[in-house]
Amino acid sequence: MTIKTKITNYVLLPILLLPAVVNAAQEPIIPTTTEQWRSITERDIEAAYSITAQNHPGMFDVNNPTFPDLLKKAKAEALTLSAQASGPQVHVAAISRFSTILQDGHAGAFSSVDRPARRWPGFRTVWRGDALKVYYSENKNISKGDVVSQCDGQSTETLIRDRVFKFYGQVAQPGHWWQQGWRLLIDEGNPFLTPLKECEFVKANGDTYTHVLNWSVRPKSASKHLENAYNGDELPIDLTWPEKNIAWIAMPSFSSTEKQTAAYNKVFEKIQQQRSKLLTAKAVVLDLRHNQGGSSYWSSQIAKELWGKKIVEQKVDNTSQNTQVWWRASKDNTDHVVSLLEVVKNQPELLKIFKITAAGMALSLKSGSTFYVEQEANMPINIPQKPLTSDFKTKVFVIVPPQCASACLDALDKFKLFENTTLFGAPSSADSMYMEVRLADLPSGLGKVIVPNKVYVNRARGAGDFYKPDVAYNGIDWTTNVLLEQIKTL
Repeated sequence: MTIKTKITNYVLLPILLLPAVVNAAQEPIIPTTTEQWRSITERDIEAAYSITAQNHPGMFDVNNPTFPDLLKKAKAEALTLSAQASGPQVHVAAISRFSTILQDGHAGAFSSVDRPARRWPGFRTVWRGDALKVYYSENKNISKGDVVSQCDGQSTETLIRDRVFKFYGQVAQPGHWWQQGWRLLIDEGNPFLTPLKECEFVKANGDTYTHVLNWSVRPKSASKHLENAYNGDELPIDLTWPEKNIAWIAMPSFSSTEKQTAAYNKVFEKIQQQRSKLLTAKAVVLDLRHNQGGSSYWSSQIAKELWGKKIVEQKVDNTSQNTQVWWRASKDNTDHVVSLLEVVKNQPELLKIFKITAAGMALSLKSGSTFYVEQEANMPINIPQKPLTSDFKTKVFVIVPPQCASACLDALDKFKLFENTTLFGAPSSADSMYMEVRLADLPSGLGKVIVPNKVYVNRARGAGDFYKPDVAYNGIDWTTNVLLEQIKTL
């Protein structure tokens, strides 16, 4: 396995998991006039553009020659919004528009300006499969499971495309419909969106009815009814047996905190100790609900414990042998990677990799080279050429949530290398070729710029590729007990 393969498999550290390497901005001064808000918003948009242009690998990516123009478009559309109105929520909306134009969760910017209390029409919806459905309602005439078919004379699908995806997510990603569809019937104070007035609903028996929307601040009491609306309940990292012949490995996060590291190490021990039971089980469930990425090391180790270290390494190497990793060697990117040496100082394998990368980027920066390209010879390993087979033949069901991207997608890449793996649930999210993000402060201190540091070249999974479930589950309820009953029938 080469260094490029190791980084592909182990190091996808999401922006929110690197507080140690994010420089804290000074306490922001909150504007008090519309003129001040407009000035600050425009300055932050210009800065988001400048910081991205100076550091994003896409500015020099021969495989993505349209990126510089796309970045200019993002700035232009954000500035157009900021010119139409001003105030704190214009800052939020304009910065959001800057990001949605880029259509990449690993790039863009976000505003940290306080939002007003969310308003709702007395019910909460979720997108499941191909429809917006009521998840919870405090209106006696609207029931859980009712489909919202249209509002104000337009189909729900059209409205979500025009209203939600203008400011959130990626419209071409099915998983993002699951993630973002609920926003259609929430008023978050966006000054460029007028709350909808009336919707049509379809009941399970086909009957339709209309309802005039009465908007009010969502009461705090509703929160307890909504905590499972997104991914269902969140289990701790662990290997358990909810049925005597079904193992359940919960992986809600791939971050590298001390607590989660200890939890994963305990799971590895359990797999080793219970391997004979796992080999004869009816099924093993790999539960990725709530997972939003982190370090790909954890899923790689889970795969190795289940299927075997050598066969996983061989299959991964076969799929990634043509992949190259190019690090954009700007000064700020290089300083960021150097700072990671402190973050991973207690993880010898990662520390060795980052030392090589930091040194390579520093040399590239000094010589004026745009990229540091990882060299295969940095960390050779002998992979047997004869195809290996695993003794682990038990059915594996991977519960895929719609936000699964980055290191969570890397987990699917590995698990799907084996024929006994079935993806269950929602379509995954997707990645571009740009990864390893850091945060940079906006001048106002009222938000951050998301900057990817590296680009994959010839990656097996293409930009924008996502996983469709082998067995789709479009049910409203994604709690553990419900999913277990579904899986038991497969």
